[in-house]
Amino acid sequence: MIRTYLFFILICCLLIGCDEKRPEGDMLPQSAETGAVNDHKNVIVVLIDSMTEAVINDGLDRSSLPAISYLIKNGFVHHDLVAPFPSMSVAIESTLMTGSSPQKHQVPGLVWYDPNDDVIMDYGSTLSKYWKLGVNDTLVNTLVHLNTNHLSPNVETIYEALHQKGYSTGAINFLVYRGHQTHDISVPNYVKVLFHLPEKLKTKGPDLLAFGQAIQPKVVQNQKVDDALYQRFGLNDSYSAEVTAKLIKENQQPDFTMIFFPNYDKDAHKHGPVSPEHFTRADGYLQEILNAYDSWDNALEENVFIIMGDHGQDQLKEKKEEVAIELEPLLDPYTVAPLLDEPSSGDVVISNNHRMAYLYPTSSDISYFDLASKLQQDYRIDHLAWLEEEELVIYQSGNDGVLHIKEGGDWQDQYGQTWTIEGNEPIVDIDLNQSEMKLAYGDYPDVFHQLYGALRSHSETMIVTAKPGYTLKSEGAPVHYKGGEHGGLHKNDTLTSIIITGTEKELDNHNRRMESLKDYFLSLFDK
Repeated sequence: MIRTYLFFILICCLLIGCDEKRPEGDMLPQSAETGAVNDHKNVIVVLIDSMTEAVINDGLDRSSLPAISYLIKNGFVHHDLVAPFPSMSVAIESTLMTGSSPQKHQVPGLVWYDPNDDVIMDYGSTLSKYWKLGVNDTLVNTLVHLNTNHLSPNVETIYEALHQKGYSTGAINFLVYRGHQTHDISVPNYVKVLFHLPEKLKTKGPDLLAFGQAIQPKVVQNQKVDDALYQRFGLNDSYSAEVTAKLIKENQQPDFTMIFFPNYDKDAHKHGPVSPEHFTRADGYLQEILNAYDSWDNALEENVFIIMGDHGQDQLKEKKEEVAIELEPLLDPYTVAPLLDEPSSGDVVISNNHRMAYLYPTSSDISYFDLASKLQQDYRIDHLAWLEEEELVIYQSGNDGVLHIKEGGDWQDQYGQTWTIEGNEPIVDIDLNQSEMKLAYGDYPDVFHQLYGALRSHSETMIVTAKPGYTLKSEGAPVHYKGGEHGGLHKNDTLTSIIITGTEKELDNHNRRMESLKDYFLSLFDK
């Protein structure tokens, strides 16, 4: 994924340079710490940002991916894993950790608007937005509130579920990681004073939590690791692999560990979705983890390895002036408040998630249809969607008519969901089999469930998406022209790959969505 909040975290890590403190003395549960023989394999999940079928196959053709090639040869791979919508870092990780859609975990995306407090929540999309929205607010929202308040308390994370079963857990460089363990983040006094931060910052995580230089487990404290300024303070593939390898070699590996490799996303944004010369580096860090065991075969004897992407990347057009869809001029005469002002001082609030955005009218005099009629005039706009009571309303630029969708009905999709469908079906590229009353998705996998999930994730809002090749532009939003981008509803954004090795348990052929992975992970510990 794009993980554009990485720039924000960079600054945070520069400021805090903190240590992790644990009431329990930084110890894993006894079985993991002592290396006692377990009646199960350990599970290692490595998430490679923006890994897709195209870049895997290109690397395999070049014979430049020895680790991935070995894991595929000894396991199985699927290239139709569907990410949640919007296909942005925070929403995806929240779904992966909780096994639920944004409707239930209530993390709407990288950027969203809270009308109750009249604030735009941004987990750090760009430096300019970071400063305009407030350093302290963005810092506390990302490091504290995301895991303790924003992620719904009504959903259970994979770490919480495994803790209840008596298994130890770990997270390395993930942004969403809520668990049972309280972690204190120490912040230098001058930073507290400068940014009016609380005396102590606390977060909830698994037994072992590593987050760059900000939170370091004891296994790497006071050791030379790749967490310098020019190495993004440890928020990099090398650091993720180093921490994992040290845990393995020192017999500190948790029963279940999730590891994030962020680097390829940055390369894909700059060079395009298929950049094999850059993707090979991720394979090299996988090799480092495998090499921490006596042999690669030994690694598979002891572990289930799951290597997965988080979303796809759409190839943007080359011309910057063509690729960026400026939303504010399209909404004229409605106004959008500058980021330094209160959001509600404008007619419309924009929460830009790159190839999708949430729009919020601040007055009941402005209808979603009013906004849609303006936005539809730009051929680069793809879908416009909102809820009318419990009915989903969908328009598409360049396609006549409207589509009305209700949950429940006679049409069943591959995920067992049923729908009532009325209107112009080509708007979402679905195929309806009249004889079997089955619907099949085309360019927009799981489109109805995805739109419902996003529209019910927080407050009343409408959605706008960009067609392939284009991205949405508003104040503070980046434009990666010539490169890759995501966030949208199209399969280019939402389809990714997953490799599973070390187990005979297959993923459900009819439910390869990230929502199903939490249950799948838990099943690997079934006795």
